[in-house]
Amino acid sequence: MPISTEFIRFCKAVEQFYYAVAIGHEPNSGKVTTALRGWLANGLNPAVRLAPPVDVSNRIKVESRPGVGGFDVTVSGANREALGRLRTILAEVGAAPKALANTGDDQVRAASLLENETLARELVRPLKESIARGQIPSDGADCLMAMIRSGLVALAAPEITSLSIALT
Repeated sequence: MPISTEFIRFCKAVEQFYYAVAIGHEPNSGKVTTALRGWLANGLNPAVRLAPPVDVSNRIKVESRPGVGGFDVTVSGANREALGRLRTILAEVGAAPKALANTGDDQVRAASLLENETLARELVRPLKESIARGQIPSDGADCLMAMIRSGLVALAAPEITSLSIALT
């Protein structure tokens, strides 16, 4: 079972990936700018309990239970499209630890995952495009991308051998 810090980072990564997807696919540039700037102002640390300033219909609740070697995750929310994309992302990352098992370095695992086409299509490119549309300064963009790398490290930790995902 992961230690408490790993558990917190894991849960926060699920939440942050969802919001990155929801914001990344928001068609309204004004809402994108407000959400990203507000998110950066609140901070991206796992201890921050505030969600980015998104519409109520884009809010979620994450429940997770650690077990021996794995997690059971339930994500509840109204945005079915974003939840579906999150499921795809988590399934892709969940399959990765087996493939990356021989990689002892967290940053090497994160870099490898960032090259994954599914993750690039569903998470990275939409976030980068929303950063550009929101005219987020480079230091903010760097923070958001560092958040993605940290989340990938947390979700693809070698100790995690299984991931069960339920969306409601």
